Amino acid sequence: GHEVRLHEAAGQLGGQVLLAQLLPGRAEVGGLATNLAREMALAGVEVRLKSRLDRAAIEAAGAEAVILATGAGPRWPEIEGRDSGHVVDAWQLLRGEANVGASVVVADWRADWVGLGLAEKLARDGCRVRLAVNGLHAGQRVPQYVRDAAVGSLASLGVEIITYARLYGIDGETLYLQHTANGAPIVLEEVDTLVLAQGGTPETALAEALADWPGELYEIGDCAAPRTAEEAVLDGLKVASRL
Repeated sequence: GHEVRLHEAAGQLGGQVLLAQLLPGRAEVGGLATNLAREMALAGVEVRLKSRLDRAAIEAAGAEAVILATGAGPRWPEIEGRDSGHVVDAWQLLRGEANVGASVVVADWRADWVGLGLAEKLARDGCRVRLAVNGLHAGQRVPQYVRDAAVGSLASLGVEIITYARLYGIDGETLYLQHTANGAPIVLEEVDTLVLAQGGTPETALAEALADWPGELYEIGDCAAPRTAEEAVLDGLKVASRL
């Protein structure tokens, strides 16, 4: 029974779902955005695309409650010598905004779908790929049987997987990692491009601008804490049920 408007800063609904569906074998993920857009239409939600809000616009709208789902951007950790090498992030790669060389290292901080998918995509594109995972194994956060199938595909494509590997620094075409169990250095030579799959950094600018706004204010999804699509949807459901 509420009057609901969804303001989407981009020209298409979906956020990171639109990137996730570009990974090999993950096209079905895009159905999440398609399904929810259909449900919103049936429920009578007004959707405004290319509509980035600020505090003034929210106050002018006379809203009683604001739910922030501003998401996250790619996380770039502090890396020694970053400017000396060719470093790009997963978002740039999937959007076609970055070129990579013939020899690529994917630095995977979360051990999830992103690292697995980028490694497979780059290997199928003809690159020599090394997947350096800050975890026990590649795809540690992915369900076991799906993970095993993905790792099997990487093995067939010749992808080298390096586990217990924390990103440390880069010096030209030499990449430095640190073994997370014993602190020993891991040195990788002949790295044309380092691809960062390091999770997300919350987009909090609007939340900060509304810190003293007198209405009801909620933060959901990655702007509250970068996690999965499932958790973002659950956040939205829980907040909406409270209003």
